[in-house]
Amino acid sequence: MGDIDISVKNFIKINSVFAQLFEKGVYHGTAHIDSGSLKELDAANQDMIDCGDGTYELMERFRDAERVTMLFKDNAAFQIVLGVEGQTGVHYYMPVRCMEIDAVSYSAQCRKISQKAREDKTLKKYADGVPKGTKIVPVVTLVFYTGSQPWDGPRSLYDMLDVPEDMKDWLLQATPDYQMNLIDARHMTKEQLNEFEGDLKSFLLMLQEHYDKEQLKTALAIHRETWYALSKIKNDKRYAEYIDEISDEELEGGIYMDATLDYIEKRGEKRGEKRGAELVVELYQLLANDGRTDEWNEAVRDKDRLIGLLKEYSLLEDDV
Repeated sequence: MGDIDISVKNFIKINSVFAQLFEKGVYHGTAHIDSGSLKELDAANQDMIDCGDGTYELMERFRDAERVTMLFKDNAAFQIVLGVEGQTGVHYYMPVRCMEIDAVSYSAQCRKISQKAREDKTLKKYADGVPKGTKIVPVVTLVFYTGSQPWDGPRSLYDMLDVPEDMKDWLLQATPDYQMNLIDARHMTKEQLNEFEGDLKSFLLMLQEHYDKEQLKTALAIHRETWYALSKIKNDKRYAEYIDEISDEELEGGIYMDATLDYIEKRGEKRGEKRGAELVVELYQLLANDGRTDEWNEAVRDKDRLIGLLKEYSLLEDDV
């Protein structure tokens, strides 16, 4: 797993971020997910799942280094396994992959329940599979895509089936569809972005191709992981450099993202000036090596001539 995946995974692990991904990104506010009621399921092959009757069963999970899985249990003892699959590139059979992950989780729960029932002699016969009335924990998978190109892959099983469009309604009678839950992080509308808050909203706003400075003035983040994830995804060290200069005391109250943008833009200007100076020095050295210092004297007085020489020596792109 690459650095980008690790940084995004650490960001997703923030409980408030994880809760919002499902509460706002999947259920669009129709369900409340209390971040304090989330429990991360560790990276081992097996995790303890409360069966609701005072006993616990082991549930094997589909292991994936890019996946973050948590157990949510509300006050009514309802529980659900929520998993986020981080994707930095479009995966063209992702609906099937999500089906596989969910199916493995369900199958593992049934196998463990069956195994325990056989040990406890509560399974009447092996062919029954599990005791009558057995209930299993729901599993929901979300794909969190942070790639630079819009997601152009399938979003459901039916998108992948080799069946004429006008026959898909007929197909539903016997072949259920499977809708993939997807957040295309870099390509969201303003309305979609406004559904979120805190670190997740800040993160999503900074990922957009065009910054909305007014929105950034009200976007507040408090976790360093937010800037580290941005730094890796955008391949720009300035985000990490910025937050590393902020003390824990300053960060405690949160940082508005317009301050981050100001820092990024100022550093960009400084780097541009530095690079420009380096190019001029490099051009002079090349001209001197070729015995063309007289042309250098002309270039320092004529901007067009300077640009022409920079392009001639491939120090500047032709479209500049």
